[in-house]
Amino acid sequence: MLGLKKRDMYILYVFLSIFIGVSYSMDSKCGCKSLRPCYAKMLRILLDRDEAACIEDAAIGASTVTIFLKAIKEYCSEVVNVISDDMTYEGRHLYEVIINSNKGAPRADDDPMKPVFIIEAGQQGGTEPVGLALYVVEQLVACEEYESMLQKVTWVILPCTNPDGQEYSRYSQIPWKKNLRPSEDQLSYGVDITRNFDNQWGSCAKVESSFSPIYPGPSPASENETIFIKSVIAKYKKEAKVYLSIRRDGHALHYPYGYTKNPPVNIHLIYKIAAEVTTRVNQRTGGVHLFVNESVFDSESKAHCGHSVDYAYDSGISLSFEMRVFLGSDNRIMAKFQPLPRGYETSLRNGYFSGIREMYTCLTTMRKHGRMV
Repeated sequence: MLGLKKRDMYILYVFLSIFIGVSYSMDSKCGCKSLRPCYAKMLRILLDRDEAACIEDAAIGASTVTIFLKAIKEYCSEVVNVISDDMTYEGRHLYEVIINSNKGAPRADDDPMKPVFIIEAGQQGGTEPVGLALYVVEQLVACEEYESMLQKVTWVILPCTNPDGQEYSRYSQIPWKKNLRPSEDQLSYGVDITRNFDNQWGSCAKVESSFSPIYPGPSPASENETIFIKSVIAKYKKEAKVYLSIRRDGHALHYPYGYTKNPPVNIHLIYKIAAEVTTRVNQRTGGVHLFVNESVFDSESKAHCGHSVDYAYDSGISLSFEMRVFLGSDNRIMAKFQPLPRGYETSLRNGYFSGIREMYTCLTTMRKHGRMV
């Protein structure tokens, strides 16, 4: 527990007023059929009737992430814990959110541990992946109808794994994708976190210039953000069954590998799950744009070395995927030729969440029938 005092509560209230400042009614349930009592209490205490409760209505910045996570940890500690021991070069916290429920019958000593579903977002900066990850956190914590998802699986969510890049991109209005650590010669800054993992890091053509937007760093796992993600994967290595990296600019589900055309050994299972997830997303997005699935290599038409999905897969998480969200450049191209449907962002957000739920269903179904991945 954070042990928030009255002064801290007032600060939380002020920040929520600033960063979640859309018209709000206390009857709002943020898409839930039934609000969890702790979440309803949090809204009742921290929000006025003129403020929005739902994270999807917020302006997603570093302060929003911090205040939202502190609030849910304070009020809903029975299902959520937030760890913030790691920090970026610029001193921003890297958060690990654990969502779990111990309701129901106690686990027998000979029962297997609950599987772990790891979601991380924001390696490439930008607000869209972070907003989606926070939306997943909100739904799992706030909505009582997802209680069974907490009972059967432990959710580990890293909602913002490049907050320095996110804030720089947000305020500079440029599509910045790297972090902000200065180069050794102090002439440039930033490393592409998506290419900094020590899995086939040196297999691609070497990028020497630190000015490059795809600069992979001076060495593998050289960045605080990379080390943080690796530490979480190692922490849950035994129970982790799914790793999902949410990234911006696209509308697709990608699977290993990024560094080679050769498929993983369990490719048929990956194909099956990817197909089921993409079908579910397409059903929910109302034909905004076709959600497809393919390997990371095929999606980029070239090798992408040092990829976290490859690292997670080769670390033993056999269901490892990258989810590209919110269209990005495709959105801008489409808008020149045809108007996008009104409320398409809501359709996409709901579609992505339904895809994540489908991945959860695949995981628990396999577990039920004794086919552990």
